[in-house]
Amino acid sequence: MTLRPVLLGGYAAKSCPRITHNQFDITIAEQPSVTSDDLQRLFDLGNSHEASVFAVWLERGTDVVDLGGLDGDKTAHIAATLEAMDAGRLVILAGRLPDDIAGGRTGKPDVLLRETAGVGYHPGDVKAHMVLNKSKTGGLASDLVQPALSYASEHELGLKYDDRDLLQLAHYWRMLQACGLEASSPYGAIVGTDVADVPLLAWYDLTEALFTTFSRSRGKTDRSSLERYDHEHDFRVKVALVAQQRTGSPADPAPLVVPVGQSDCLDCSWAPVCVETLPDDDLSAALPAGKLSVREYLALQKIGIHTLDDLAEADLDVVLASEYAEETAHQWGRKARLAKARIATELTLADQEIRLKPGAAFDIPRAAVEIDLDVEWDRAGRVYLWGALVTQDGQNEFVSFVDFAMDDEAAELTLALRCFDWLASTHPDALVYHYSGAERTQAKRVLGERLDSYAGTSGDFKNWVDLLPIVREGFDSRSGVGLKIVATSGAGFSWRDEDPGGLQSQQWLEDVRGADIAAGQRILDYNEDDVRATLAVRIWLSNIDSLGRLSIK
Repeated sequence: MTLRPVLLGGYAAKSCPRITHNQFDITIAEQPSVTSDDLQRLFDLGNSHEASVFAVWLERGTDVVDLGGLDGDKTAHIAATLEAMDAGRLVILAGRLPDDIAGGRTGKPDVLLRETAGVGYHPGDVKAHMVLNKSKTGGLASDLVQPALSYASEHELGLKYDDRDLLQLAHYWRMLQACGLEASSPYGAIVGTDVADVPLLAWYDLTEALFTTFSRSRGKTDRSSLERYDHEHDFRVKVALVAQQRTGSPADPAPLVVPVGQSDCLDCSWAPVCVETLPDDDLSAALPAGKLSVREYLALQKIGIHTLDDLAEADLDVVLASEYAEETAHQWGRKARLAKARIATELTLADQEIRLKPGAAFDIPRAAVEIDLDVEWDRAGRVYLWGALVTQDGQNEFVSFVDFAMDDEAAELTLALRCFDWLASTHPDALVYHYSGAERTQAKRVLGERLDSYAGTSGDFKNWVDLLPIVREGFDSRSGVGLKIVATSGAGFSWRDEDPGGLQSQQWLEDVRGADIAAGQRILDYNEDDVRATLAVRIWLSNIDSLGRLSIK
């Protein structure tokens, strides 16, 4: 049997290795591509952001060529990319590098950036998320006008380190090396959503030891993006090579990887022939996604814990003193994660979403005027809607401050000032309730020192009450204690929209900006339901006593 060359794209090293096995094992039926609504929104968001970045680059950049039109003709696409690189074009958008047959790689980097003092290139990628870290300083960045690494300087903010982004950059760096066109230093760039007018490039040293990973000899060790990528990619090549040898014969080699339930399974088209074939009580398949990592599940299997019942009955101190500890030495907070998995196991077996912790009681502060507050922000991170539900004398009214057309920080500040001026002038003594710290964080970011002029907000937000830590302190949960879960499972609240969520609202905003008026009302209804859900949760909490009984106050 003649086997096709194993060529893996830039996503393989950061994706479940069982996907690679399924793709190369002919005994497994190929599955039709099924994309959930949430995943499609992410794809659409990414495509839209990439298109806008490319448009700005082509308009304002210097010596930029876009090869995206050749996608679909692999031979012509590679030839055009090599021609552009040979000509020394400074910026190549949507190119395609030659397949690295020996290394098992294929790929299409979003951006190739020539170094100014040489002929080599750096890889770049466009991602629809922020790359700046506002809690740090000193990240290396350049802009689209002068994008090369030599023009990069220290930014006032630090960088976010997304391991999936960096593994993809490492993939393209290895491909550049394979064709002898790499730059003199192993850096790659990510264009995020932080700056709308002239997007910036965050530069990453792919040899910097950023990630703490498992080490068979040392338990854990720090590895660079390239080191981690090489390990992940090489393993998946081995997985594919073994998978290719399987024909359905009794003599077939065993797969190098077995199905393990994880968060990626929720949107994976291979799930029907992979994780969904696991027994119903399999621990990884039955627990809510993300409770434990694949390595943690495999480590539990090594010590005989395979099912929900196994974990429910296990002595966690014994587990943590076993081989499990050695296999998960690199996992941060492994003891707490295992304890949370145990709780999720108990709730799953009891068919419960949340449960009251023993002895928990709630003393929710009340006032004559109560305001439940919720904010919405766009894909650039700007708050375009402050929604408030005012409750007074047994009646409540929804009030919104919204600017769907917001496109700069000045407009964002103007909107926030309208909301806070209203708060100060009409309800200065009100208690303000919110769920999570987003409202406080956004208020601090947008208003800055202006917050000091508003009663109850300066310093510790003394007139504001965050319900999330109260809920987290008083309840065990199966799938987290987000507002949607607690309001529906506990308080019995339901949203009017059949598909509510922050990510969805960002798409609705794009629809509004595209002249879809109905989408604007959908956003306002969703925001109103969020604040009404917050009201429902705090009333529900106020009626729970220490025995978990509901009383009407």
